[in-house]
Amino acid sequence: MKFRRVILGAVLVGLLAACTDSVDTPPPRPQFSKWQPKQPRPADRDEQAVGTALTALDFCTLLDLAVYERRRGGDTRPVTREPELKDGKKWCTLYRDGYEDLVYVHDMDPGHTSLRDDGAVVDLGGVKAYQVETHRESGIAGCAITVPVSFQRAVKFELGMSRSKDCELLRDFATAGAAKLPRELVYPPDGQDSGRVGACANWVSNSKGGDCDPAVDAQVPTGAELILAAGAADPNVECAVFRDAVKKTFGPDFAPIATPGACYFVEPLHRLQIEAGATANGGAPGEWLADPNKTFKDHQRASFSGNPGVAFRSKDDRELSLYVSPLGNLDARGHIRLRISPQPERGIDDWERSKVVSAVDVARARAVMELVMATHFRVAR
Repeated sequence: MKFRRVILGAVLVGLLAACTDSVDTPPPRPQFSKWQPKQPRPADRDEQAVGTALTALDFCTLLDLAVYERRRGGDTRPVTREPELKDGKKWCTLYRDGYEDLVYVHDMDPGHTSLRDDGAVVDLGGVKAYQVETHRESGIAGCAITVPVSFQRAVKFELGMSRSKDCELLRDFATAGAAKLPRELVYPPDGQDSGRVGACANWVSNSKGGDCDPAVDAQVPTGAELILAAGAADPNVECAVFRDAVKKTFGPDFAPIATPGACYFVEPLHRLQIEAGATANGGAPGEWLADPNKTFKDHQRASFSGNPGVAFRSKDDRELSLYVSPLGNLDARGHIRLRISPQPERGIDDWERSKVVSAVDVARARAVMELVMATHFRVAR
């Protein structure tokens, strides 16, 4: 009898332990291998060959005096081109009357390669270049044009302080100068001058593009749990969930790109960037509603096609976020996510312009989420 009581006690302890585990122990989080870009990366030019060509180049020949003669107007003061070496890089400046700097050209430091993505793409007589206008106090205060010669190197033309508002003058100098560069150094207007593939060139990021692919078509499974799992494993699925809704609401200029952990919709002018997610990874929407660290503001409960969600903004009003639970519970792990953030327009450097989310884009973002939830998640639970 004593032996039977021992056995019964052990069974009861085991049952109680199992019951406790089932109540108190959360289910294990799903594990998904990290997605990696699949498309081949373009090859850069031979760094040594580019360096040798730039070393042999007389940068002062890139400042064409014929352009100055056409644009000098009635000023008869003499001009000179003076070469310099700054931090091991070649420079040449066009001076008028020995002191007034008009235009200069120099070998661009590879450390500034990521800034190339900020410029508007321009065609200098068949040569690809990037132009940036500096705006201050509602006017143009400066201008620069960068001509890429490899993924890392470039030749940059800039206006001196004396003619800082005449970007057309710089365009003339840059076009004439680009024509004097060896043909093997320049790129055609549609040339591949960076490691970014396709629409990844329009991604507002300091990344060199190695972790980005243009999105490819992907099958969206049926059912919230399956969609969240597929999205966690492949950002192309996340893009597929949002593709039609973004195109319909924001327009066809927004192209999807896949990155580890997120899909982005990008457009050539960089005025707005959209991040989209449909994933079992990350937190529950309720975590953003609680926001224990008070990182965001304007938290609101929302409903999208019957699915509970949360809307909030960054404290500087430069980002709007929508998080929705397709599982009917704000505290359930996994979410559908949409973030929109205005960006500085490509080709314009303006410190003073406030980049805040407009009321129109807020309405569009909500319309996208409503359409996504109605299309993929309006199912019986």
